Amino acid sequence: MNQIFLTGVDLNELLGKIGQLIDERLSKLPPDPEKPPFKFISRAEVAKLLKISLPTLHDWTKLGILQSYKIGNRVLYKLAEVEQALTKAETFKHKKGGFHA
Repeated sequence: MNQIFLTGVDLNELLGKIGQLIDERLSKLPPDPEKPPFKFISRAEVAKLLKISLPTLHDWTKLGILQSYKIGNRVLYKLAEVEQALTKAETFKHKKGGFHA
């Protein structure tokens, strides 16, 4: 077992050197990868957010109102796209006529 004995070293000086070494090592680490600019949410979360049923969500996806993404065995939606579709739907609220996409 290796042992190190320190004699004649000021505690504050030792702590300062250790702090410098830690800062030096941390500065050499690669930067954290950036998080994707979008967040995925599940079908259930989308249905709850839009206050619709899952079959309605499926129909809206088939009609192209919302775009889904299959990741593994899960069907997910981008939160920003869901919010954008909701905003787009609100603009059609006062227009006359049938279905507007």
